Amino acid sequence: MVNKFPLPVKSNAFQDLQLDPSFLKIPQDKYEDIVETAWSRGQIEGQKFIDRYGRNCNFQEILHDSGILVKELDKDYTLGETRYFCEYISGKKEIHLYKKSIEIWAEKNLLPYDVSKNYILSHEYFHYLEWTVLGLTSKLYMVPMIEIGKLKIGKTGIRAMSEIAANAFVNTVFRLEENDNEF
Repeated sequence: MVNKFPLPVKSNAFQDLQLDPSFLKIPQDKYEDIVETAWSRGQIEGQKFIDRYGRNCNFQEILHDSGILVKELDKDYTLGETRYFCEYISGKKEIHLYKKSIEIWAEKNLLPYDVSKNYILSHEYFHYLEWTVLGLTSKLYMVPMIEIGKLKIGKTGIRAMSEIAANAFVNTVFRLEENDNEF
């Protein structure tokens, strides 16, 4: 299946899961459940959002109304081979947008900057919901932090679950993939 939209869709969610630092600690028979749990959460919250606000929303205004300051920083933020567009700073109630990163992404995907920015802010809005209302999606499935033989020490969540759920939220709010239900 060709992804017609530049944000990940459900059929890409397993790839997101594989990139998680804790992936090798997840039992193979749990992969599908983890993806389904995360994707479903994003869809459910996306539908709740639509019921409240509708589909054609300006996420910068919604974030402002939620008490979140959106700062546009004039930089292309990359670490290694990963480009970052935005990050939610929970303790400060701020979102940092990396304008040059978004411009590069928008140009690559033939999208206007404002549309790209709105999609990215919608993804971050989901993370804001996780921190303030929902609880972290990444903590819905826990794995040991350290394993030495049969000894298991500590627990950590699966960060990719939050990203999968945020992608599902965006896809639901903007109705980007009506027929992409396979895992």
